[in-house]
Amino acid sequence: MPLIGRSKELDRIMSVIRGPKDSALAVVGSKGTGKSALLSAIPTLSDYRTVFLSASAAESDWPLSGLTALLSDMDDPVLNRIADELLRDTSGAMSVPAVSSMLLNGLHQRSSSRTIIVLDDADQLDPSSQAVIGFVARRLTGTDIVLFVSMREDLPESPFSGLPALALGPLGYSDTVRMLESLPAKRTTTAAAHAVAAATGGNPLAAVDLYGRLLERHAEGKYALPVPLPSGSSFDAEYASAVGALTPGARNVLDLLALSFRSDITTIEKIDREVWTSVDELLAAGLVKRTGPHLGIGDQLLRGYVFMAMTPAVRTANHRALAEAAGDTDPYARRWHLSFTALERQTPFQLLRHAVDLIRGGEVGFAVEYIERALTINPWEAETAARLTSVAELLFNRGEFVYARRYLEWAQRVTRNPALILRLTGLSFEIQFLQGAAVRSSMVLRLVKEFGQHDPAYAASLLAIGALYYAERWELQEASELLRHSNAFRGSASAQCLGIADRAKLLVESIGGDTANLGRKQEQTGTARAAGLLVHGRALTYAEHYEGAHETFALLNNSDEPGHINWQKTAAFMAVDNAIRAGNVRAAVRLIDELELSEPELKYHRATRHLFRVWRAHSLGDDAQARAYATEALRYAGADSHPAITAQLAACQGHFALLRGDLAESVAQLSHAVDIGKGFSNPTLLRCEADLVEVLIRLGRHHEATQALLRLESRGVGLRSPWLMMAVARSRALLADGEQSLQLFSQALEGRNGHTLERARTLMCYAERLHAFGRLRDARDALLRAKVMFDEAGADAWTQHVDALLLDERMEPVRPQGNPAMLLLADHERALAKMVARGMRNKEIAATLYVSVRTVEVRLTAIYRKLGVESRAQLTALAARKGSTAAEPYVLPVL
Repeated sequence: MPLIGRSKELDRIMSVIRGPKDSALAVVGSKGTGKSALLSAIPTLSDYRTVFLSASAAESDWPLSGLTALLSDMDDPVLNRIADELLRDTSGAMSVPAVSSMLLNGLHQRSSSRTIIVLDDADQLDPSSQAVIGFVARRLTGTDIVLFVSMREDLPESPFSGLPALALGPLGYSDTVRMLESLPAKRTTTAAAHAVAAATGGNPLAAVDLYGRLLERHAEGKYALPVPLPSGSSFDAEYASAVGALTPGARNVLDLLALSFRSDITTIEKIDREVWTSVDELLAAGLVKRTGPHLGIGDQLLRGYVFMAMTPAVRTANHRALAEAAGDTDPYARRWHLSFTALERQTPFQLLRHAVDLIRGGEVGFAVEYIERALTINPWEAETAARLTSVAELLFNRGEFVYARRYLEWAQRVTRNPALILRLTGLSFEIQFLQGAAVRSSMVLRLVKEFGQHDPAYAASLLAIGALYYAERWELQEASELLRHSNAFRGSASAQCLGIADRAKLLVESIGGDTANLGRKQEQTGTARAAGLLVHGRALTYAEHYEGAHETFALLNNSDEPGHINWQKTAAFMAVDNAIRAGNVRAAVRLIDELELSEPELKYHRATRHLFRVWRAHSLGDDAQARAYATEALRYAGADSHPAITAQLAACQGHFALLRGDLAESVAQLSHAVDIGKGFSNPTLLRCEADLVEVLIRLGRHHEATQALLRLESRGVGLRSPWLMMAVARSRALLADGEQSLQLFSQALEGRNGHTLERARTLMCYAERLHAFGRLRDARDALLRAKVMFDEAGADAWTQHVDALLLDERMEPVRPQGNPAMLLLADHERALAKMVARGMRNKEIAATLYVSVRTVEVRLTAIYRKLGVESRAQLTALAARKGSTAAEPYVLPVL
């Protein structure tokens, strides 16, 4: 099973293995954090010989037992002699310093190549072995040894103290869920994985233990989650030690607190008059937490241990005492405790009613326990389904999709009520809308046609929300169809629903390029106001009013209404796209980083999230990371399931392939994007056709470039897009030749169309054209101006490219050299090709240019790709071949 959530730690380990120095690294982490799993991956990270030793606590009393086991595993002739001497020293005459010196000398004398030594639980070795290995670990220079040791604590008195350390912390919430869902199991439950992730605090061992127990319960037909969650046996000894140190009074209070998520101090005081003394002890020990008048056990696994340590009779007696004491102080707690002692038919329904109040108060974790308890008591009644529907809708509005889906699916299994079927299925669709999943519009229409008459108000709301979803996917025909069907329910629709439907129409118009109604104001409140702000901001983005869109999204994000969370999260994604379209790379990168920190669980708009990751990695010049993210993004995309995301991903990859000079990759990706983009009426959505024109020109395919530009111009007729005007003007100038080209570039740059990034790109192309005509000073000035603009936008990848043009090519005039195909190369690349043609090997070229052989190999690979050759022989033949004397059309230099 691959390690999940430990990429940074693996990178640190790889840097030590590949580093030039022989060194040691201590991996420090508490019990269950995954030290052994991380160390077990080390043998797979390189081809070096790896010796892996797990310490045995049973041998910790035998001097040098750990060291002799390690030497035996290393199986080196020199070290075997040392091991034999240690085994013959039955009297213990050899001291630790003597053994340390002998071992260090032996490591220097051995003839083996680099060896990686991994000691798991090194702090469990016998003390003398620890002392010897700790001494050697600081003196590995010249031994060709890389040493990794793991331990629970980096104590000052430890022999390994002072070594470079890698602190292994808990897994993140989403990584814990991913780890659990990757475990082999006949049937997994997403809600169980999330409950475990919340309860275990990112400890992998505790999470795996607890998740396994929940799966066992599920296999037995116990579908409700146990309350409290049981503790894993791996940590029972630690919990027993912590609880065993308490006074009897504090232990009794801890037993009472274990029976519920939280308890009112006044209620407990009615049972135990000395409660405050016990509370102070528990707070000092860090076993409980206090929030206002309430107490609760913070560690849910500790709570499970304390709960299970009580006998059933003691638990029942405590529940009964707490129910009686809570009668006039905490009605929620009274019903909760009665559910364990005096079962009544109304108990589960009252628990669900209390859960609704708790969700509205923002106490979702508390509410889930009430819901699960209700489902344990009475899971299959029709009234349960009705109340679960309300619970699921409230959780959805709070952004709690996992539990919302759990309870709506539970209710779907119970109910036969057509109105509930409509609401539950529609709610499932809404969750998929927000997660970015593919939902066919025909499914929504079928649901409304079959069940809409049973709840016409909800049907109208679902159609309006669905129209927003399909419009944002650029599926305008589907969005318009849903809005047309919503007219049949208009009489039953609420004012908020009508406001959302009107805004959906505005969004459809804006995406199609019609901005006539953009300035129309609507006075709305509640959910409709949040939706209105969101859609209005999105319409402003498509109309290229970026500042207005930014302010609108900021206004929505500053809302403190808990029911607006889904609109706010969506606004965060739209703010990123707004910054990207505005050409503000720096702001977009910052917003993506904020998005990663605030919403790491991939809950919302998953495909869009991965698209942003690809764009960010490319923008920062990390092409390897971008490729990894692109592979992940393809899981959520597809020309059939999500054409907009698929096209945007191809357009992004094609754009940056053009930037780095990979023209074959660029033209393939951009052509794919353009093919999909033909289904979108507005060419300013994808913004890839101008890139395609440029890459075709750089490939010398002028006829195809002309046709692509004509298509772009014809599709853009009637659109008032500053970006489109700049892109078309730049494309026309690129296609022109001679003085006409320079004039068109000057005209394109005279206006104020487009944003800073697009103007900088146009300036850079203008500089290349000036360079081609020998106007070196003007070209350099234009490049410097372009660099300033790229810097202003935060476009690091483009800035680095301008630096390459300024430093590598040094703006020397392009001179035809033999075959015209050589003009595809930059001057420094052409010089390198000439050296190859003269028969020079890579090592000789590197020495001549004062660069590394690796640099020569990388540059030759780029030359092969640009010229379409596969070997040195083909490159030599191409470089030596004479070109036609006929005039050739101008070919823009390759980036």
